[in-house]
Amino acid sequence: MHAKNLFAYHPLVLALCLSGLPLSAALAADQPNAVAPGGALELQETNINAKAVENPTGHVRGPVATRSTSASKTDAAIKEIPQSVSIITRDEMDERKADTLAEVLSFTPGVITQPGGFSRVGDDFVIRGFNVGSGTGGILRDGMKLQGSVYDGGIEPYGLERVEVVKGASSVLYGQLSPGGLINTITKRPTDVPLHEVNVEYGSHARKQYSFDLGGPLDDEGQFSYRLTGLWRDSDTQTVDAPDDRRYIAPAFTWRPDEDTSLTFLASYQETRTGFAPPLDYDLTTSASTSYPKVDRDLFTGERGFDHYNNYSTTIGYLFEHSFTPDLKILHSLRHFDANLSWDYMQIADTGSAALRKQGLLARRASIRREHSEGWTSDNNVQWTLNSGRWQHTLLAGVDYYHKTYDSHRYAGATSLFNPDAPVYDAPTTITSADSGSDLHSSQTGLYVQDQIKFDEKWILVLGGRQDWAESRTYANATGKRTPREDKKATGRIGLVYEADNGLAPYISWSQSFLPANVFNANADTSFEPTEGEQYEMGVRYTPPGMNALLSAAVYDLKQKNSLSTDLTGNTVQFGETRSRGVELEAKADITANLSTTASYTYTDAKITEDSVASRVGTRIDGVPYHMASLWANYRLSALGLPKVVVGGGARYMGTSRTSSSDLDEKVDAYTLFDAKVSYEVDDNWTVAMKAQNLSNEKYLFCNVSCRYGDERTLIGSVNYRW
Repeated sequence: MHAKNLFAYHPLVLALCLSGLPLSAALAADQPNAVAPGGALELQETNINAKAVENPTGHVRGPVATRSTSASKTDAAIKEIPQSVSIITRDEMDERKADTLAEVLSFTPGVITQPGGFSRVGDDFVIRGFNVGSGTGGILRDGMKLQGSVYDGGIEPYGLERVEVVKGASSVLYGQLSPGGLINTITKRPTDVPLHEVNVEYGSHARKQYSFDLGGPLDDEGQFSYRLTGLWRDSDTQTVDAPDDRRYIAPAFTWRPDEDTSLTFLASYQETRTGFAPPLDYDLTTSASTSYPKVDRDLFTGERGFDHYNNYSTTIGYLFEHSFTPDLKILHSLRHFDANLSWDYMQIADTGSAALRKQGLLARRASIRREHSEGWTSDNNVQWTLNSGRWQHTLLAGVDYYHKTYDSHRYAGATSLFNPDAPVYDAPTTITSADSGSDLHSSQTGLYVQDQIKFDEKWILVLGGRQDWAESRTYANATGKRTPREDKKATGRIGLVYEADNGLAPYISWSQSFLPANVFNANADTSFEPTEGEQYEMGVRYTPPGMNALLSAAVYDLKQKNSLSTDLTGNTVQFGETRSRGVELEAKADITANLSTTASYTYTDAKITEDSVASRVGTRIDGVPYHMASLWANYRLSALGLPKVVVGGGARYMGTSRTSSSDLDEKVDAYTLFDAKVSYEVDDNWTVAMKAQNLSNEKYLFCNVSCRYGDERTLIGSVNYRW
């Protein structure tokens, strides 16, 4: 039967044919000629607009993501979230060729990243003036806590589909967190369509890297699919005897027995072999005006054959989801993490006496560490959607659990002298001290509830509450002293969003956080109270009609109580309050078919408002500048008759900041870094590219209590093959 005759039977047939598709058919009552006299349907010219709903954990084309799971633990439009969220997609990572998580986040407003000398060994960030790193539990993988220590090895970004940053107090859904927020890394997962990619790279410092990403269905019915991602890198760095070697493999497998059920297994193994960039006192850097001996950015201050940082980590777990009805589903996830670290380096001691300084000498001491981290984490929740006329409720209730151990053995060697201008190596590295490490066991259990209430498709009210129970036991290796701690804390969240017809979505919110302080208290037999955070935020998002773009602006006031500091004798004390206020602007857009861009600006006023030392009150938090800004743009040269050539470039500005230094001005200079990339698509399969970082070879310094140099200019060429 021909389609024209089939439609002649009844106009409802067309609607039935389309009922299984994300399309619709409408027959206007005021069109008398729509149905011919013989009863046949006469099709008019029709425009069908169908846009696939974005997968909040899957691939997004370009830099603009519109949905997220990190800020609500539900599949929610970003415009409906009453809190700042920044998302870096896989495409954006590839456009900028980011090789560390720090590089991934270096264009994100409100986020301060560590330079390569540190980010090669760990992930440690400052968001809105507060530390958010692996040691705080602020680095998540697929919505669950991951590492137990900041030195458990940095996350390999090639294994990620996207990175989502939720800014500000966010404990209501995740428990123990710094007030700064969280960074949720989303793993690459099996795909429904075949995916094959192989990359080869060569660049500065004899860098050689090989990577591959394979995925797709395993059967015709689509029940089974897989993903296999791997990377192998051998590379030197600007510092002699400090390599940048990595091995990474991540298999994934999904089973979908029916359309309502999915089970995904995720695993990874990673080796990181590099050298630790020793922290420097500001006075020892070439930026300081003092007469101290100077350590330049490419000087190796360690001992050959002794200095190393070797980390071996594994993860294994699964994600399970089942929908009982279209409105009721459960999610269950579980993961185990394990990391072993061998870490030796020559630590540069205090600047020493005036006599040593006059001789141009520094004191070094061997630091020897052996560490093991292990953790179990699980999250389980029920999501129920209720529709009642003009009201819609998305209810979430769940329980999560996190247990970690961090066993650290730390030793020191004898002190030796070192001349930065005429370095001589072969200093003794034998152990001369007792074990100063400790063994930490901690766990957290949390119950949380949330209701996302939508009224008239315009107003969204988010209400959330949580109760946490946390306990920890710390054993000092030197004394055998046991320090137990038990805490329980309730946190909340409330936010309101209004979605206007013109694309604007203003919001206002209040949220809380808490973080147990697993730090030894030398002045008492008990540990410290948890730090507590509270945030007020107002913002607006804008999606220009007819354009793939998301513009965001936010202002906030964020406070942390029970902050830790040191007294005049050097002991850690719990003193009072730290406050951060700021403005964050972000734009991500596909401006034309050939031009895409991301831009950001940050103003942060982060200060100490209470301290045990009166002179510190009112001073800025170390390493947090007032101003930061960034811009990146990609342009396809179609207008010049070169549609296969894409040119990208960007700049990152970091304003002046403060450091804990004996230098009189205590200021770290502002700097601007320029990056660039050009790629050429040879055909549908082959692409060649060249990337340059720190194009002007700017010599810059990052300081947060201690200081490290940023990387010098690097060039990397690549060949990519997809089929």
